[in-house]
Amino acid sequence: MSLPPKQRRQAAFEALVRERVAQVGAALPDLPLRVSVSLGDPAEFPKDRNYAYSAWDGSAASIVFAPKVLDADPAQQDALLRHELSHAILQHAGLPHSERDCDAVAERVFGAPLYYDHRDVQTLNPRAPGARRPRPSYLPTGNE
Repeated sequence: MSLPPKQRRQAAFEALVRERVAQVGAALPDLPLRVSVSLGDPAEFPKDRNYAYSAWDGSAASIVFAPKVLDADPAQQDALLRHELSHAILQHAGLPHSERDCDAVAERVFGAPLYYDHRDVQTLNPRAPGARRPRPSYLPTGNE
């Protein structure tokens, strides 16, 4: 018996999370990455471009995704995850950082550029509508 579409999308996203966390572990074996990834309440993500955030408690990172991430294009899901995992990497390293710093770390760790689409959401697809890089300067920098 096959899973309903929403459960299939969630299972695929969870598999992507496991794959990317393992990739971080392989790329940075000396970094004891402690991270949890979950889906949050849709009310936490009021804007169209709000898909995720990362929080740090001093010893572990928590990445929370908007449930709408399950409906996003796979190239967007992957880019969003790479960006948020880069926050966790930099938080674990104790480094202050900006959103562009996270993009740069994601590109180095995962080996592919991040783009921003017409809605200012990360994607791996260079042909996505409005795709451009680096992160547009009018977006929050993370240093506010």
